[in-house]
Amino acid sequence: MKLSPRLEAPLVALHLLALTLAIGPAVFFGLAVAPAAFRILPTRDMAAALTGPILTRACWLAEASFLVLLATGWLLSGRWEAPRLARSLLTRAAVFGMIASLVVEKLLIPPIEKIRQEASGLIDNLPAGDPSRILLARYHRLATSFFAAGVAAAILVLLVTARLIAKRGEIPKTPGAARPPVPKLLDLSDV
Repeated sequence: MKLSPRLEAPLVALHLLALTLAIGPAVFFGLAVAPAAFRILPTRDMAAALTGPILTRACWLAEASFLVLLATGWLLSGRWEAPRLARSLLTRAAVFGMIASLVVEKLLIPPIEKIRQEASGLIDNLPAGDPSRILLARYHRLATSFFAAGVAAAILVLLVTARLIAKRGEIPKTPGAARPPVPKLLDLSDV
C-alpha cells in the first residue's frame, strides 16, 4: 500500500507516541509505583489492592499502544520499503507485545485477585509453605515476566524504528562518481 508523503510525518509521530505509551507507563509502574507501594504500605494485601487496578489500566494502555504500533509499523515499513526482516520484526513484536499484555490482564490478574480474596486472613500472615501463598508467588512471577516481555517487545520496535529512520536519512551515493581532488598544501619549509 502506497502512503501519501504528506501523511508520513503524522504517521511517524503517532508511531513514536504509541512507543512512548507502550514503554513509559510500564517502566514507571515496574520501577516506581509497585516497589514504592509494597515498601510503604503496611501489608502486601493493601499494596496489591492499590497496584492491581493500576496494572490493569497499564495493560489497557499497552494493548492500545501495541495495536497502533502494529498498524503504523506495517504502513511505515511499506512506505519506506523496509527490508523483510525489519518489516517482520515491527509487526511481530507488536503482536507479541499485545499478546503479553492480554495474558497479564486476562489470564494472570484475575487469579491473583481471586487468591487474595479467598485467602484466609492476610497473605502476609500465611506460612511460607501455604498453597495459596505459593500459587500467588507463581502468578506474580508469571505476570512480571509477561509484563517485562511486553516492554522488551516495545523496545525492539523502538530499535527497528530508529534503524529505519536512520537509514532514511542516509544520502544515497551516486555510482561511479569520483571524489574531487584534494588540493595540495603550500610547502612553507624553505621560508
